[in-house]
Amino acid sequence: MAGEKVISGNMRFTFGDKTIYHSTSCSLSLSREFNERATKDTNGTERAKGTKNWSATVEGLAVYNSDGVSTMDFFALFDAYDDDTDAPIDVEFSPDEADAGFKLTGAGFIENLEKTMPNDEDATISFSVLGNGSMTKVVIP
Repeated sequence: MAGEKVISGNMRFTFGDKTIYHSTSCSLSLSREFNERATKDTNGTERAKGTKNWSATVEGLAVYNSDGVSTMDFFALFDAYDDDTDAPIDVEFSPDEADAGFKLTGAGFIENLEKTMPNDEDATISFSVLGNGSMTKVVIP
């Protein structure tokens, strides 16, 4: 690993052009389905690449006082979840490092939204996004 830069855990998740206010963690899961083929002319089962899928999970503090312009709070997430249109929301994963040189973009829908309010502790939120189409890597000049 000498000379290689390790990406920090400070990835930002942007949902609808707004970052998630006070997020504490985010994860991205990419997967691909495979089509299996077994015929009289193959030696065992062969596989062909199929559909790509992705999902994301974000956790953070439940706040209500984001600026509403560049950040998203719990109620803005609820509004996005409650929207009954079929239009997906643009999402973006980007590292905090200025020299990272890339970001991942896609579109998706809020699949799950949860708010936890323990007694005498900070309330937290978690939500998951189910991708609509594939993620794309965008190089940042």
